[in-house]
Formats: sequence, C-alpha cells, structure tokens
Amino acid sequence: MIYSLYRFRFWLLALLLAAGVALWPGVRRAVQVDNSLEAWFLQNDPSLQAYHDFQRRFGNDEVVIVGVHDAETLLTPAYFARFRELSRALEQLPSVAAVIGPGNAVVPARAGVLGGAGPQPLLAPGASPAAVRRTLAAHPLLREQLFSPDARTARFVVVLRRLPGFDARRGAILDEVTRTAYRHVPRQNVALGGVGIIFAGLNALSQHDFGLFLGLGYALMFGIFLLLYRNGWLLLYVLGIVGGATYLTLGAYGLLGHRLNLMTVLLPVVLILLGIMDAMHVINERNLVAEPGAAPTAAPALARRESALMALQRTFSPCLATMLTTVAGFLALVSSPMAILRNFGLFAALGIALCLLLTFVLGAIILPLTAPAPRATRATSRGLARFYEYLLARPLGFTAVSAAFTLLAGAGIFLLKADTYTLGYFPADHPVVQDHRRLEATWGPYLPLELLVEPRPGHRLRDAAVVQAAAAFADSVRLLPGVGRVFGFHSLYQAGLDVQFPGRGRRALGSQSLLNAVDRQLATDYPQLAAEFIHRPSGTGRITVAGRMLSARQLTAKTDTLLRLAARTLGPVARVRPAGYQPMYARITEYVTTSQTQSLLLSIVTVFGLVWLYVRSLRLALLTVLPNLFPVLVLLGVMGWCGIRLDTATASIAAIVLGLCVDDTVHYIHHYQEARRTLAPHAARLATITHVGPTIVLTSLILFLGYAVMGLGSLKTVQLFGVLTAVSVAAALFGEIVIFPLVLARFDREPAPDVVRA
Repeated sequence: MIYSLYRFRFWLLALLLAAGVALWPGVRRAVQVDNSLEAWFLQNDPSLQAYHDFQRRFGNDEVVIVGVHDAETLLTPAYFARFRELSRALEQLPSVAAVIGPGNAVVPARAGVLGGAGPQPLLAPGASPAAVRRTLAAHPLLREQLFSPDARTARFVVVLRRLPGFDARRGAILDEVTRTAYRHVPRQNVALGGVGIIFAGLNALSQHDFGLFLGLGYALMFGIFLLLYRNGWLLLYVLGIVGGATYLTLGAYGLLGHRLNLMTVLLPVVLILLGIMDAMHVINERNLVAEPGAAPTAAPALARRESALMALQRTFSPCLATMLTTVAGFLALVSSPMAILRNFGLFAALGIALCLLLTFVLGAIILPLTAPAPRATRATSRGLARFYEYLLARPLGFTAVSAAFTLLAGAGIFLLKADTYTLGYFPADHPVVQDHRRLEATWGPYLPLELLVEPRPGHRLRDAAVVQAAAAFADSVRLLPGVGRVFGFHSLYQAGLDVQFPGRGRRALGSQSLLNAVDRQLATDYPQLAAEFIHRPSGTGRITVAGRMLSARQLTAKTDTLLRLAARTLGPVARVRPAGYQPMYARITEYVTTSQTQSLLLSIVTVFGLVWLYVRSLRLALLTVLPNLFPVLVLLGVMGWCGIRLDTATASIAAIVLGLCVDDTVHYIHHYQEARRTLAPHAARLATITHVGPTIVLTSLILFLGYAVMGLGSLKTVQLFGVLTAVSVAAALFGEIVIFPLVLARFDREPAPDVVRA
C-alpha cells in the first residue's frame, strides 16, 4: 500500500490542494469567534428554550451598567446637562433599546394617582440642585435606582437590542457604548460593568493571549525540532502535517456553519500534539532504518527512497491504530448534551484522521528527498538504554516513587471542585476588573439576577395578594449578604401609590382598586418602563436582584436561596423561576464538567477496547491502563492540590492528555510485540525502549517547552492551559519510560519462544 501511495503521491497532493482551495471560504468563516449560547447549547435544550422565552417576553436581558462617580456630588447643573446629553446620545445608538438613568428619568406629578398632570423630567433644564433633592426625597424608590445615598454615584442602565448576529457583534456594540460614555463624562469618573462587558473583555483577551502565546509555543516547538534534527525538509514535513490538518479541519468546520469558540479554539492544540507525535515516529523509524546494515546501500537517492518507504510501511499499522483509538476517545464527546462539546469532539476526530493522511502523503513526497538525520535519535537511544538498565537495577525504588506520585495525585483528586469564576481569569490591573471594583465600591452590588414571576391559576399579576407577596419577597432578599437593590413589577405599583399617598404607598398595596388604577396609569404614561417588568400578553412579571459577581457554584447556591425565599412568600400565589443569562452561565459549567467526566470514562473504556482488539492480548491491554491513566491522575491531582477548579478552561485537558498517552502506548506495545517474536522479555523491552523511546522523549521535550511558555500569558485560562498541559506531558513521559517498563517487567515474565539459531 505504501508503494501505491508513493506512486500516486502527487495526485493525492493535488487533491489535497484542491480541497484547500475549496475550503478557503470555510476557513475565513471559522476563524471568526462565536461564543453565543446557540454555539454552546443544543437547540432543543430546555434551558436555552426557557432563556429565549424570557427574551421574547422582556427583550434582551443583557444590559450595560454605566456608573458615574464624583468625590463631591453629582447634584450640580453641570452634571445635569451631561446626564441629559449622555442619555440622548445612548438612546440614539441603533444597538440600544432603552436607557434608564437620571438623564431621562421622569417623575409623576402629585395630582392623582401617578400624576394627573403627566410625568415631568427629573433633570429638566433649569432645575436647581435643591429642587432635584426634594424630588428625589419624595420618591425614594426612584432615588434608589438612580443615585447612591450620598448622591456621589449615578447609575445608567443601558438595555441592548436583541439584534441578528448580536453575539458576533457584541464587542463592537459595547465599544460603541463605551466611547459614547467617555465622550460625555471624563474617563476617570466612569466605570462600566455587566455580564456582557465581562465576557467581551474575556473573549478579547483570550483571543489575544491564546493567539500570541500559542504562536510563541509553536515557534519554540518548531525551533527546538530544527535544532534537534538540523534538517529543513523534516521541519517542512512536520509543518505541512500540522498546518494542513488544521487548515482542512477549520475549512470543514466553517463550511458547516460553525465559528471558533472557547472550546474549538483548542483544535490547533490537539492537532499539533498528535501531528508532531506521528511525524516523529516516522522520522525516527526512518533514522533507525537508515542505520548501517539496516537499509539498502545502493545509490544515495535510491537508498533515501527505500529507507523512507520502509519507515512509512513499518509505522503505518501503529499510526493507524493510534488514530483510531484517539478518534474514538474524542468521539466520546459526541454523547455530550452540549453542542459546543459535540462539535469539539467531532472536529478533533476529523483533524486527527487528517493528520494521519498527511503524515503518509507528505512522507511519501518529502522524506525521499532528504537524507536521514539520526544524530538526535541515536544519542537519545543510547541514553535510554543506560537509563533502562539503571531502572531495572532499582525496581523497588522506582516503584515506590511511582506509587507515591500516584497516591499523592489520588489524594489531590478528592480536593478537586467543579466551579468557575470568570472575573478571576483577568489580571488584577485589567480595566474590566478595575471598573468592576469601582462600581461595587461606589454603587454596591450591581450584576442582575433575573426572576420570572408567573401567577398561579385564579391570580393576576396586579392582584393585591401577588403584589404584596412580591414586596415581602424583596424585603427578605435585601437582608441576604451580597445583595444590593431589588426592583420588580411590584416596585412600579408601589412607586405609583407613593405619589398618591406619600410614605404610605406600601400599606396601600392591599387595595385592589388602587392597584387597578395604578396598572392603567402605568400602561398609559410609562409603557416602556412597564414593559421592562410586566409582560401583559402572558400576565407574568419580572424581579431583578442586584448582586455581586459570583462563581458558578456560588451563583447556584444564591439562586437556590432566592427560590426558597420565593416559595415562602410568593409560593401560594405565584411560581418563581430563575431567568436570564446568569442561570445559563451556571448551567454551562455544570454541563461541561459533567459531560467531560462522562465522556472521559466512556473514552477510557472505548480506547481500552480498541487497544485490546489491536494487540489481541487481554493481558497486554490491561497492562496499558496504568501508564495511560497515570498522567490523567497527575493532572487532576495537581489541580486539586493547587486549588485549580475544573471548568470550561481546564476540563478538556484530560481528554487531550489521554489521546497523547494512547499514541505513545500503542507504538510502544506494537514494537514490543514485534520484538517478543524473537527475543526474551528483557531483551524485547530493551529493544522497544531504544526503538520507540527516542520519539517519546524528544516529542515530550518539544511539547513540554512549547506549552510551558503559555504559562507566561496574562490571562489565567491561557496560563492554566499551558502549565497543566506541560505537567501532563511530563507525567505521560514518566508513565511511558518508567511505569510501563516496570509493569511489563513485573507481569510479562513468560519464557521467550524458541529462537532459530544459526
């Protein structure tokens, strides 16, 4: 088959180049970023459907909080003018649905419920600070939403439209809002916050850091490769495999309508890991084949061709097996309930298959053109032979060290927790973090957690029992630690009654006739504001609880507390459920960690089964389990001991590490079986470790240094991914050259078969 491949190599290359041209539009689409919920969740996911239902009722729940702070006071004519201009400028942006702030706030007149004379601007031109103070004092609920108690901080809530392609345009939309705010208020007096601000900042920084340090890591890997082998043709070979597989995979990914997200941006990481490994197995096999006496010694060109084709032929079977086992491991992610993980597993599998194809197509083209470069292979092989003898002379010591590492890592797993705190990924001096801290220091907790209130049969949202229960619920929630302002449909009714009955609006909530009158006046004079909290077609209401930025686990606990309070107060008259973006954020972490755990177990079982089928020996297949699981165990143990949480940034590393380990193990066990046909166990193990060991050591060195450089990134996700991958590579190396030989020496002692002697 290899000779047929060699014969048609240029035709195959032409087909690949044609595929590359055809896939270019897909590549252009794929390299755009899409972290929308539709990219994360399946379309039939109940959580996503509930989120869309909430948006249909109340519009886009993503808001930008603009805080303006002054060390003296904001109640001055100069600030009044700035606030009016800022509100008008924000309202004119095509991406803004509404602005709620002091610049466009209106207050009802005293005549009649909610003002028979009609609403009046809070900051009307010519309004004096004293008059504004009196107005705010007469409307405590309004004051609470617009100004801090000391009047040194004002808040603008910018409600964004739910536009087509909103997630892809989020960064540009938020930049527009930010520039508008800075044009009207000095930068040092403005702080911006909100879920969208945090995630847009995270996306921008992750793209920059991941691209920069992954690029540096790649440059370092290929630089070390060139230093080791000193052969430009071999560098071109490896670059062609990794670059070609990545390009073709992204092309197919984009043509199917997908764009990169926080998971699939890892596809190049997977492909360089496995692409380099297969390429180096072929290169080192070629170096060994080309040793004196191992290959034909005819003309140099013929010798180069024959040694290259022989190396490709000898490595095809184990490379095919590693491709199948690794593909099976990643395809286990297809069982996930999340679209983002399904796509990651599916296209990682496609890319790995393409790596195998390019390894042999480009190998048939490039390797015959260049002479072998055995220096690094030969030196590493001699060093491994000495190490192997040293290892087997001290089996108890190395076994004790291995057991200690295993136990220590196992103990760390019990400390591992699944959680994520998005703000913690930023450097402490990042503008997003600084603005967040300023907002919490000057305004208080500000991030919204939405609750949907659905009256039970026989009740309406404006019923006195429902409104009073909602007010009691809000009072209970305000007593919780980390909770700021609470505002909802009940607040609108109380504000209307406060106008008619100053200081007694809360007690008037028990009058159904007054509530009916307030409800009619809201629909007439404040339709836009009322629509933010009352959805009349469905008769449902909205309550917004402002809180601190929490981790996913803390957010889940806080939501559970709110629902328990709601059951005690609103339970008899209404059903309350969490809504909006934040519950989806918590669900993402839950889904990712659960899916990764399940898929990792499934992939371990699947990979073990395929290894068993390949080696056709249950005993040898069982012996591969420990060295393959050891690096995964070390990875999770290090995370546990270091307090690194299992989240979207770290959960995928285990699957990548498993693919790395299986690749080396299959090559190891393949050559060991071949050697056992004619050699005793000890000699077979020595021959194996000196034959495939150089590839394992050299690829581990290249990959370790390449990923360790990512630890210099400023974004914690990049740091963790690089450092943890480097640690896993080191653990995988220990498993292959220490644990696996010890396991084979302990459990494969049968007498060697008869050998035909000369």
